[in-house]
Amino acid sequence: MKILFVYTDIDVKGGAQSFQFGIAVLSAFLKQHGHQIDLHYMYPKYRPRKMIEKIEDFRPKLIGFSSTTPQFKYIKKILDDVPLKKDIFTICGGSHATMEPESLESLPRLDAICRGEGEYALLELVEALENNGDITRIKNLWIKKNDRIYQNPCRPLVENLDDLPFADRELFPYQSIINSDFGTALFMFTRGCPYNCSYCSNDVLRKIQEGKYVRFRSVDNCIQEIKEVIDNYKVKSIYIDDDVFTLNKKFVFEFCEEYRTQIKLPFDINARVETISREICKRLKKAGCRRLNIGIESGNPYIRNKVLNRRMSNEQIINAFTIARQAGLKTKSFNMVGVPYETPQRFQDTVKLNAEIKPDSVILNVFDPYPGTKLEVECRKEGWIDFKRMREEFIPRTDTILNLPGFSRKQILKCHKKFAYNVYRNQSLIKAIFYRIYYSSYGEWSIRILAPFKRILRRLIMGV
Repeated sequence: MKILFVYTDIDVKGGAQSFQFGIAVLSAFLKQHGHQIDLHYMYPKYRPRKMIEKIEDFRPKLIGFSSTTPQFKYIKKILDDVPLKKDIFTICGGSHATMEPESLESLPRLDAICRGEGEYALLELVEALENNGDITRIKNLWIKKNDRIYQNPCRPLVENLDDLPFADRELFPYQSIINSDFGTALFMFTRGCPYNCSYCSNDVLRKIQEGKYVRFRSVDNCIQEIKEVIDNYKVKSIYIDDDVFTLNKKFVFEFCEEYRTQIKLPFDINARVETISREICKRLKKAGCRRLNIGIESGNPYIRNKVLNRRMSNEQIINAFTIARQAGLKTKSFNMVGVPYETPQRFQDTVKLNAEIKPDSVILNVFDPYPGTKLEVECRKEGWIDFKRMREEFIPRTDTILNLPGFSRKQILKCHKKFAYNVYRNQSLIKAIFYRIYYSSYGEWSIRILAPFKRILRRLIMGV
């Protein structure tokens, strides 16, 4: 069967092209079973005409969308704006579909939604469509047929990740994506996260499918995929985008040894404070690791521990960044602003903590209440979500959809704009000024002006 995946990556401020692992693995899995796959990558603007041309040229029998909550409005627009023949089956997967499957009811031209991991569910659907079989009982799928929605339960999680093929990077403009990120190739070696952060979809996802939620591929399987990519693309470094790469010490030690002897390229990872030790940092550094990306989210203990449910103390955070620095590793901190129950005064604790730990770079995201999460339910109950703005406006990632009693929208945007400057102004005035320009209200043109200097700025800001 001919299957067209559609990936929207629209209106992301300063964003480069990106690689979507879920679609890439689904594509590889379906190709393995003899199906023809193509991709329409809608980036950076909403232009349905090109998708219409792709459909006319490729003539798919199934169109599969994958969407996050911020991008789901574009899936709705596509289904309204793009004429589709009746014999084209449409399905949407990804985090939004999984968390809010009721979306199926409001989209007349969407035939199905996939919840959770989609490899075997999508294969079963494709084979049933090819053979005129019954599609209404396929696990993981909500199917709309004859004015009825069949809400099927989910199958167990994929137990052995090594059974799945490597991601289909040929589907994307992958070399261009690598080039746009300074020669960095992206990998994921695990699925699942054991923590229960109240703002994160993982807390909901682990309850949808039975089986072990946190799973690791074998080190040999990971190394083989890296080798395949560096043999086929020009790669200068690697970013391992697992939620918490340092979760399993045995895996980390084995990976570092094999990577050091077989790959020998610099790499960056995501870590969590509780998993960072001197020994792990020492092994990572020896293997070629450059940087740890570590989530702090809030410098205020009440917001971090009670509201966000991130069970870590300021002392643990300070210690983790100190250990990484002493091992010669760069660090990046992830933070949030506009969290429920936060105030401008509580947010200043995030500024102060970052100034104390001195990360080499910082990221500040505006809190977004993802559907189905504990904090989204809380925000909905308290009436803090501005549903009118959600329906009528485009809300960028740098804005908030909440009306918090102690933290106005104007205050949140001001804190977001000045955060990095306030963190670095006593440490590096040049770095502080750069961040101030980057997060200024001047918009995209300031980013374009800085673009010719991006390599110099990357080294200045991130140290790599």
